Amino acid sequence: MKKDLNQYRELFKQLVEGNLAPDDAQILLNWLGSKEMDSDAAGLIIEQLKQPILSEQINADIKANLERRLQMILASNRPAKAHVHILNKKRWLQYAAVFILLIGSISIAYFTSHKQTLVRDMHSVAITTDIIPGKNGALLTLADGKTMVIDSLENGVIADQNGSKILLRNGQLVYTANNIQEANKVVYNTIATPKGRQFQLTLCDGTKVWLDAASSLRYPTTFTGKSRYVEITGEAYFEVAKNPDMPFHVKINDNAEIEVLGTHFNVNAYENEHSINTTLLEGAVRFYNGNERVVLKPGQQAQASTAIHSPVKINNNVDIDKVIAWKNGFFDFDNATLEEVMRQLERWYDIDVIYKNGIPPFQFIGKMQKNLNLSEVLHGLEVSGVHFKVEGRKVLVYNN
Repeated sequence: MKKDLNQYRELFKQLVEGNLAPDDAQILLNWLGSKEMDSDAAGLIIEQLKQPILSEQINADIKANLERRLQMILASNRPAKAHVHILNKKRWLQYAAVFILLIGSISIAYFTSHKQTLVRDMHSVAITTDIIPGKNGALLTLADGKTMVIDSLENGVIADQNGSKILLRNGQLVYTANNIQEANKVVYNTIATPKGRQFQLTLCDGTKVWLDAASSLRYPTTFTGKSRYVEITGEAYFEVAKNPDMPFHVKINDNAEIEVLGTHFNVNAYENEHSINTTLLEGAVRFYNGNERVVLKPGQQAQASTAIHSPVKINNNVDIDKVIAWKNGFFDFDNATLEEVMRQLERWYDIDVIYKNGIPPFQFIGKMQKNLNLSEVLHGLEVSGVHFKVEGRKVLVYNN
């Protein structure tokens, strides 16, 4: 291995300069995924991560995470153990996947401009028509049942609902209490994001809500009485306007509920996920699941299954950046299984995922931008040994 390090050092140099040929890219990839990886190889990768173009462009948290894992190899002078058993027990393919995810995060900024996207040269996803990423947009259902496609509307007042005007400002809905005297009854609107859409709105009390793909929010056009109630499905991030005299409640399903006074928090309650996760960033919330109640502090996450009266688990070591990565324009795959990754892609690219011969137990780390085309994301994942074929909006997943 030692006698070959200079060869790989030269390949890294060509990679950084954007001059890496496809054949040489395959050699570098094979080495990154080989069983020959040892402390010398790990040291070389750490050295290359200090290259200015990589050091400046790679997300600092991801870079630090990768370096920690590589340092483990240096310290033990033997191959580090993967977090999970990778397909066919090829543990080192995880490190290749790590590196390609890192490269994928900067491919648009650098490698694409040089016509040398490493990931694209490495693999060939079977795809005829590429699928573009999702975008801002939603369906608004008014109190009378009328539905409006927000994507196609221009800025300005789009409706008047029970004393509140609904304005569209640069792709965001804003409710304003125009005439509180008209609010003689409570009427509800619903905003829904289909697959491939996300959206932001401001409720009449000033509360800001971000909706992820395949989510919905039902809310009154004007808050009255002693409490403010809204209902969600899917995933949403809230910045609740403070009003101690009128607590804010989020109903998640028939069993779970969140009560807040003024705070920032994220709720993930997709039906096809394994649990309801409420993560607190700022302030304090009470999380109810059946008869169980817990109070969260900033940085904590409440986890509960969708089953009635299921126990609530408190996670004190939650990665906040990962939780709200969707809101900030990223996929965060750190410690994510292939199945978890593909569920995110299903919602954002409006695709259906079909596993042709089982779901391989891969586990990834890394972060990728959500503005990539589907093929670019799949190319970044293929290095782990899984392969994809895209037929229309169906993505077929193969283990080998």
